[in-house]
Amino acid sequence: MSTRMTLAAGACLAVFASITSSGARAQTFYLGGEAGWNTLEDQSSKFSGGLPSAHSKYDSGYAVGARAGYEMGPWRFEEEYNYRNNGLNRLNIGGFNVPGVSGSREAHAIMTNVIYDVDLGQFGINSPVTPHIGAGVGAVDIIDHAKAAGVGQVFNDNDWEFGYQAIAGLRYNVTPNVALDLDYRYLATTDASFKVPSVPAIKYRSNYENHTLMASMVYRFGPPAPPIVAPPAPPAPPPAITKRTFLVFFDWDRATITREGMTIIQQAANAYRSGAPVQIQVTGYTDRSGSPGYNQRLSERRANAVANAMAGMGVPRNDMAVSGRGENDNRVPTADGVREPQNRRVEIVFP
Repeated sequence: MSTRMTLAAGACLAVFASITSSGARAQTFYLGGEAGWNTLEDQSSKFSGGLPSAHSKYDSGYAVGARAGYEMGPWRFEEEYNYRNNGLNRLNIGGFNVPGVSGSREAHAIMTNVIYDVDLGQFGINSPVTPHIGAGVGAVDIIDHAKAAGVGQVFNDNDWEFGYQAIAGLRYNVTPNVALDLDYRYLATTDASFKVPSVPAIKYRSNYENHTLMASMVYRFGPPAPPIVAPPAPPAPPPAITKRTFLVFFDWDRATITREGMTIIQQAANAYRSGAPVQIQVTGYTDRSGSPGYNQRLSERRANAVANAMAGMGVPRNDMAVSGRGENDNRVPTADGVREPQNRRVEIVFP
């Protein structure tokens, strides 16, 4: 029990330790369905009345469920229902294997989960997937069935227990509204208590530890981000002024450089190398769909991501003035909360 509680507590601490570094961002409800494969660890059962203990071994089984939640920036708060089923493979009582045994152990879990999505862009990593960690607590109904040849029903009872789980996985955003998750989930409960059908006075206690590989699809109900519009070609500079501006656009709530953005950055780096050394202005901006504090930090991460990319292409970092302007100086003026793609940008300006 102490090992399981330590795992669950560690997962909770990992999730909540980073809460102070997050800001408010766009919020939306979501629904999802899930299915996967699970393994149930060998279970030990202790009988009352001094009877010999029992040990059960189970086959790998399946898991299905659904979840509904509220997404608040990198945080997800959700309610989950999940059903797990594992067939009984072997039952040993008092050191002897029970012949002709069949049955299963099932679990209906109702969990409250907290999940945190980790933005790899703040670490300078460009990736199409987003890792996440989380933890959950709730109630689990454990159902125990076992029959033996010539004996009949050996076990047939259920018990609700406190459950806890650790979550780790990856998310891929198919569209702004649809996401795919692949998770590992460790679910355990406090020891359950069951009655023996033929002798109700006799009870036994048993543990429950489950490992699940879960795939799920989630649909967000918030308004989708407007399609990314290709930036218009910059006007030709006046003859006496050679000021040039390169615009790098970003996906909503991301500091990860897209393939199109890398092409623009390469053009800016080529322009720098083709002339005399100059001081370049690299300034990040956001749309107005988040809080001012969070948007300021996001604009700085975008500016630094572009500056790091240019440095990798041969532009000295000390020839770049890097800053973030948050949701100020919108390219397209909007009301607060609007996801305008033209405002999610970094401007690379040559004097």
